[in-house]
Amino acid sequence: MVCSAESTSKRQKPEEADRISNLPKSLLCRILSFLTTKEAIVTSILSSRWKTLWTLVPKLDFDYYELTTTSSSAEVQSHKRYNFNFAHIVSRVWALRSASQVQKFRLHWDHGVYDPVHMDTWVRAAIARGVEDIDLNIDPNSNRSFYLPCSLFNCKTLIALKLSGNFEYDTPPSSSIVFPSLKILHLEFNFNSCDYLFTLPTLCPVLQDLSVKVHCWYADWHCKFISPTLKRLHLYMKFDELPYKLEIKAPALEYLNFGGHLDSILLEDLSNLVEAVIDIDVDLTKIDYYEHYGSRVWDFIGELGDIKSLHLSANTTEFLCNASEFDPPVFHNLSFLKVKGPCMLHVLPHLLQVTPNLAVLVVEKEERNFFSCEKEESFTCDMILYEEPLQQVVRKCLSSCLTTLHYEGFEGLKNELKLVKHFLKRAKVLKTMKISSYNLNSEEKLCVLKELLLFPRHSRSCQIVFS
Repeated sequence: MVCSAESTSKRQKPEEADRISNLPKSLLCRILSFLTTKEAIVTSILSSRWKTLWTLVPKLDFDYYELTTTSSSAEVQSHKRYNFNFAHIVSRVWALRSASQVQKFRLHWDHGVYDPVHMDTWVRAAIARGVEDIDLNIDPNSNRSFYLPCSLFNCKTLIALKLSGNFEYDTPPSSSIVFPSLKILHLEFNFNSCDYLFTLPTLCPVLQDLSVKVHCWYADWHCKFISPTLKRLHLYMKFDELPYKLEIKAPALEYLNFGGHLDSILLEDLSNLVEAVIDIDVDLTKIDYYEHYGSRVWDFIGELGDIKSLHLSANTTEFLCNASEFDPPVFHNLSFLKVKGPCMLHVLPHLLQVTPNLAVLVVEKEERNFFSCEKEESFTCDMILYEEPLQQVVRKCLSSCLTTLHYEGFEGLKNELKLVKHFLKRAKVLKTMKISSYNLNSEEKLCVLKELLLFPRHSRSCQIVFS
C-alpha cells in the first residue's frame, strides 16, 4: 500500500513541476513581457512548448550592454566586433519572431558606433506591426545622427515616443496631421546638434506628457511651442548657466517639474496647474550674480499661479534664502508644501507668509551640497513666529489651516526640538506631527520621543508619530 502511494506521488511530480506550461498561451506571453527579450529567449530551452513562445511576446527590448556582455572576463573584443554582434543579434530576433503585433520596441545602443541603416530597418518593422511605444537611446557623443523615417510621423498606433541622442527629421508640412495618437513624448538631446527637436511637441495634437532634457554649450537661443492638450511637463535645462529664452503655452497643464539652469522661461496660462517641483541645479562656481539669481527663482515661483502643491529642492531653497529681494504673490490655493535643505528654516517664514491656507507642511533636512547658507547660522526658529511683519500671517496659517507637519531627517538637535515645540504649541488644528529620523538609533529615538510627548500641544487631537 505504501509502495503504491509512493508510485502515485512520483507520477504526479512531473505534472506538478510543469503546471505553469499548462497555462493559456496568452497568459504565458504576458508573463514573458515583463522580461527583457534576452531573458524571454532563454526560456525556449524549457520544453518544446516554450521553444517558439518568445516570438509571440508583444515587446522587444534590446540593450547594447546586456546583449554584448561576455561570460568570460578575460575575453577582449573591439567595439567594432561588439557592434557587429549586437546588430546581428537584433536582426536575427526580428527575423525569427512572428508577424504578430509589437506593442513596445526599446533599443538602447548608447555605446560604440551604431548603424543607422539597421536602426531604420528595425524602426520601420515596428511601425508596420502597429507599435504603441518606441524607446530609442543612441550614443549622444557619436558623429552620426539617426534620421527618423517619415512613416514614424504618420503612425496611427504610436502612443509613446522616447528619444535620447542625436536625431534628425524632415519637418512635415504644416497642413499635415502627424503623430495623431501620440500622448507621451520624452526627449533628451544636445541642443547644438538637435535644436529642431523642440518643434516636435507642436506637431502632436493630443500630447499629454512631455519630458525635455537639454544639454547645451552655447548661448542665446529662443524656442517656443504651444500645446493645448499638455497636462504634464518635465524640463531639465543643462546650459552651463548660459542665457536662453523658452516660451511655453499649455493651458491644460496640471503638473510641472523643472530642473537645471533657470533663465528666461515664460509659461502662459497656468490656470489649471496643480503641482510644481522646482530643482535649480547649476554650477555655483560660474554664478557671479548670486543674489540676483535667487531673486529670479522667487519670480519664477511667483508665476506658478494657483497651484495646490509645491516641492522645493535643497539647492532651490539655498538660492531663495540668499535672494537680494523677493515679493511673491499669495498662493491662496496652496495646501501642500515641501521644502528641503539647510536653509529651509530661513525660507520657511516667507513661504508661510504667502500660503495662508496651507494644510500639509513637509520639511526635510539635507546636508549642504555646494555652499553654506550665510543666513543660516544667525537664524533661530523664533523668527517663524515672532519676526515682523510675518507674525500675523504666519500665526493665521498655524491657527486655522495646518493639519499635518512632517519633519524628515530629524536629528534631535536643540534648534530642531525648539521648532517642533513651537508648532505643537501654536498649531490649533494640527492632527499629525510626524518625525522621521535616519541617524538616531532605537534608544535615542525613544529618548527624543519622551521629550516630544512632554511638549504642550494646542491641538488636543494631535498625534505624534516618530519613525
